Amino acid sequence: MIKNGVPADQIIHIAYDDIANNLRNWRHKGKIFNKPTPAGTPGEDVYEGCVIDYKYKTGTPTTLLNVLKGDSAGNNGGKVLKSNENSKVFFYYADHGAPGIVGMPASGYLYADKLHETLKFMNENKMYKEMVIYMEACESGSMF
Repeated sequence: MIKNGVPADQIIHIAYDDIANNLRNWRHKGKIFNKPTPAGTPGEDVYEGCVIDYKYKTGTPTTLLNVLKGDSAGNNGGKVLKSNENSKVFFYYADHGAPGIVGMPASGYLYADKLHETLKFMNENKMYKEMVIYMEACESGSMF
């Protein structure tokens, strides 16, 4: 996102963060590569410079919903969405899913009704002009 012009202070990253330093990643400790070449060059390290605002057990459904609502008090003063009626919001989510839920490794599930309540709150409080949500999970359509 930064390479495409999104300012770092407008990116909020929630991730369990269990890949780069995983014991199974012993050949490339602290790195995550994308797009390896046919010649065997690992490609680009997509973990380098990655700033994760909420990781491990702080990446809960409550944290995510507070981020979207702009509720920093609910997140102990942590980074949250600071948007208004002119903002363009992009929300990307990737994890496992099932009907009406998506998973969050440290804390269980985000339920469709809670996400729907949050999206309604954002709309009622004019927190965006345009919003795009990409949800990459099985049964993710059931979240809407």
